[in-house]
Amino acid sequence: LMTVGHLIEDELLTFDDSPDLNDIAIRYGKVTNMRITFIDELGNVLGDSSQDYSQMENHGDRREFIDALKYGLGESTRYSSSLETHLKYIALKVVNNDETMIIRLSIPIDDINVIKELIKLYIISGVIISIIASMAMGIQFSIILTKPIKKLTKLTKDISQGNFKGKLDINSNDEIGQLAQSFTHMQMKLDKTINELNERNIEMEAILDSMVGGLIALDLNNQVMMINPTAIEMFDINNKKIIGEDILLVIRDNVFNQFIKNHDELTIDQRVMDIKYEDKDYKIFKSKIINKLNDDKLLGTLIIIQDITNLKKLEQIRSEFVSNVSHELKTPLTSIRGFIDTLKNGAIEDKDVAEKFLDIIDIEAERLSILIEDILNLSEIETMKEDIYIGEYILKDIIAEVKDIMLPVAEKKNVTLDFTIIPDDIYVKVNKNRLKQLLINLIDNGIKYNKENGSVSITCKKIYNIIEFSIKDTGIGVSDKDIPRLFERFYRVDKGRSRTQGGTGLGLSIVKHIVNLYDGNMEVKSREGEGTEFIIKLPIVL
Repeated sequence: LMTVGHLIEDELLTFDDSPDLNDIAIRYGKVTNMRITFIDELGNVLGDSSQDYSQMENHGDRREFIDALKYGLGESTRYSSSLETHLKYIALKVVNNDETMIIRLSIPIDDINVIKELIKLYIISGVIISIIASMAMGIQFSIILTKPIKKLTKLTKDISQGNFKGKLDINSNDEIGQLAQSFTHMQMKLDKTINELNERNIEMEAILDSMVGGLIALDLNNQVMMINPTAIEMFDINNKKIIGEDILLVIRDNVFNQFIKNHDELTIDQRVMDIKYEDKDYKIFKSKIINKLNDDKLLGTLIIIQDITNLKKLEQIRSEFVSNVSHELKTPLTSIRGFIDTLKNGAIEDKDVAEKFLDIIDIEAERLSILIEDILNLSEIETMKEDIYIGEYILKDIIAEVKDIMLPVAEKKNVTLDFTIIPDDIYVKVNKNRLKQLLINLIDNGIKYNKENGSVSITCKKIYNIIEFSIKDTGIGVSDKDIPRLFERFYRVDKGRSRTQGGTGLGLSIVKHIVNLYDGNMEVKSREGEGTEFIIKLPIVL
């Protein structure tokens, strides 16, 4: 429609005078089988290829006419009452000799659809014919020539992607058949070799990943050839591209770097060294990497790193424990021996003095006995992975036994004990003596460090399968800096007061290990001058 419209426009522009528009409309209508209409700018029909234009109504309200006047081009689709069919309208604005008119072209929608289908049919037919002709000419030749090559190419591609399971079914005796046989043989050998290498790599990775210690293999330029995850974690290495990197740049530690620098002087003294890295203690082992198949050629250095932080801490704890035990045992023994010597030197003749000294010796002996008992208890609990001496009990019965033991102790110190169990029918599965020891140690601690006329509140609550024990006193309290050390062996906040009260310094350490034995947890809340609260949670509900 647009093409015909522009042809008519070009013809109109050739006229100097006013042409016979109706004649032009009829002429183009016959040639194109379209309806051509000329309309002036007021909507009056000036010529039409299908009807007597003088009898036609004003077209000023037609959508295509309005758009063409406004934009130069208009179009619409609607039902034509005169032709009794749906038409597609295109309207073009033409200005000739200072006169504006509209060329309107229309064609039935059905004709457009027919044309589209014909064009589509022609195109499809042409394509199909071309394809069939091409296939007919080359398909047989292509199959014969390229089929074996395609199979070989596909199998090569599969192998490059790691798939060795494909097979070639080429049985010809020509060059391609011989190539296929050689390729199949190579494929089998390559598959076997790669499987063996993969198995070795998997085994090696499994060994390296499961090593407790760190492992680093370096070449002669101190570049990393291999490193296991443990070593990466031990030195907190964030660089993802470690392989090929200079170890002196990866691990920035002067002592470590000096130790590994020299590959040729691996004497006995140089093979092992302890280093401090940040807050960790490591033992470093160094050895040569030798190629036995190439005249013992030196390839690099193997570094093994062992984390001995816990071992160092255990050694320190053991040393401190031995020192503290020696001191704690020595003090009462020295006191006992001193008073015995005094008695031997004549004080025994004075009855009052002798009784006083014997009472002191008795107190010190009892203190010594309690200390030894606490040491044995602590040693026993530390070596246990789980408590095997457990039974089923009513919690209030255990609390009643603790109450009977601790009330006289509290009365001597003018301290009030207040016991609360919520609810009072809780059944627990526990070593009764162990739980009593835990509560007695905490209550005894609350009594010893309490004020005159103070109190200790003991509350037991059931929370699902957890028993929460709260032992809260109104004593002297503990400073924030002392709280983390409360459960250390022989640690005393007030050393003088603890000894005068008969404490061994092991009570809270025993409590901590009992809690750990039952997979429980504990919390300490304290304010100096106001008191301390110990909160123990144990999963012992039956």
